[in-house]
Amino acid sequence: MQPYLEYEVRPGSNAAQGLPRQRLAVLSPIWRAPALTLKYPDGEVRTLMGWSGSAPGAPCDLKIFWTRHEPTAPAVALAIGGDAGVRHFGPGAAADTAQGFPFMALADTMIPAEVLNVIGPPPEPAPTPPLLLI
Repeated sequence: MQPYLEYEVRPGSNAAQGLPRQRLAVLSPIWRAPALTLKYPDGEVRTLMGWSGSAPGAPCDLKIFWTRHEPTAPAVALAIGGDAGVRHFGPGAAADTAQGFPFMALADTMIPAEVLNVIGPPPEPAPTPPLLLI
């Protein structure tokens, strides 16, 4: 049986729309840390952090794992935080200038080695059942 994680983001100052409760398939070990440095192809370096609590909120563990929205879909590395989502900081940015999101999906090329060492490569999708024509 596949494990699942329940995740919800309350509407607030970090993620205005919030995110209704989701049941996320956990397809790998979960990488956990206070923050993750992301190096973008254009050379920009940003920091991703988990966020929790009412405004202004505070940092919490960032979690990254492989998931997918249906069994035959490709896997995605999903970064989630606490009940206020995640925050995306630019170089030297203060908390009040960070972008807030309910979650962040990481492109395969953006996943640092330290994370891949824990979550491993993306799992293969379940095979599509053959189409039976009558």
